Amino acid sequence: MLTIKDIHVTVEEKEVLKGVKMEFELWKNYCLLGKNGSGKSSLALTVMGHPSYEVTDGDILLDGQSLKEMEPNERAQQGIFLAFQSIPEIKGVKLFEFLRTIYSAKVGEQITFLAFKKVIEPLIEELHIDRDFLWRDLNVGFSGWERRKIEILQLRLLEPKYIFLDEVDSGLDVDAFRSVATLMKELNNQNNTFIVITHYFSILDYIPVDHVYVLENGKITQEGDVSVAMSIKEKWFEG
Repeated sequence: MLTIKDIHVTVEEKEVLKGVKMEFELWKNYCLLGKNGSGKSSLALTVMGHPSYEVTDGDILLDGQSLKEMEPNERAQQGIFLAFQSIPEIKGVKLFEFLRTIYSAKVGEQITFLAFKKVIEPLIEELHIDRDFLWRDLNVGFSGWERRKIEILQLRLLEPKYIFLDEVDSGLDVDAFRSVATLMKELNNQNNTFIVITHYFSILDYIPVDHVYVLENGKITQEGDVSVAMSIKEKWFEG
């Protein structure tokens, strides 16, 4: 269980989350709905440990253990993953070495070049990723679809438990979005929980959601099953 326990969060002295309470149970899927600036991405970045987001009150617990003092890499090792709304490019870091580094952190030992090739090559073949991508700088010159595919590759490699999907339709055309959503659906299983962050609804056609939280101005204003999302869609979110 990942528990958000009445947290208050500030960024540059501005309060962006105001007493938010949520629970994310493993093997269930969740949706965070809200307009831009409502606090959805702030919540995900706070859980992930972004240094600009200061928890001034409350706590974040994973199976009863506080995450507040953990660094982002330690939280990742605990099984938390954030798929960014805007995926950064990093010059000078080869994709292969980046993936080998994060995989070594997961297993707790430095994996050799040859050993990691045996791990990663079946995954890139499964996802139909060109092998040449492994020797390119991380995300540099990649299309939006290619960046999402590399992110999905990370998910296959790390197999995290709690996966925040922050506006994963961002920067994708209709066909690319369908491909991403289909791959995400295939990844969703009894070993993980998806937390879908969106102000649109198309991805909910692919990922079944058990519970919906609605955020406005840093507070939860509504929650319930997927019918909450559908009623909001009809009223004003798609406008």
